[in-house]
Amino acid sequence: MLTRRIARPEAETRIEARATAAECRGLAELFDLPAVHCVEAAFTARPLPEGALELEGRVSARLRRLCVVTAELFDEDFAEPETRRYLPGRPEADEREVEVAALEEDAPEPLPPEGVDLLELVSEVLALGLDPHPRAPGADIAELEYEPEADEAPAGPFAALAGLREPDE
Repeated sequence: MLTRRIARPEAETRIEARATAAECRGLAELFDLPAVHCVEAAFTARPLPEGALELEGRVSARLRRLCVVTAELFDEDFAEPETRRYLPGRPEADEREVEVAALEEDAPEPLPPEGVDLLELVSEVLALGLDPHPRAPGADIAELEYEPEADEAPAGPFAALAGLREPDE
């Protein structure tokens, strides 16, 4: 079950969770997917100095997607590694700045007193990792053929003017 909180452990701890059917339906609705067959999260929670927490692991899923080329449904495997660091005592409205050099890792996030919401973490990983233009295996836009209707009227802002033009002699 992904609906749970991950608190800072005293020692390195392995956390594995699988989405329930209700959670899969909720994720499918959230991301406007035809279906989410399964979602699994596997993380190692490591306590860091000064009360910080590191989560390192992977989110995997089997999703039903709609191909943008063929408009056919297909199943897709999703697997994305993820590492997050959390610091305690940094409320959202804290004005302190955290300097992070360009091209380095993301700044640590605030560690909520009740722990990290695993479902929220999985949702963020999916949101950042899902291809916005999914294509079914073998779907190639170059293979599509467009055959305009012969009796189809021209469209566009100058279509009406084209009818006023005299035919060439």
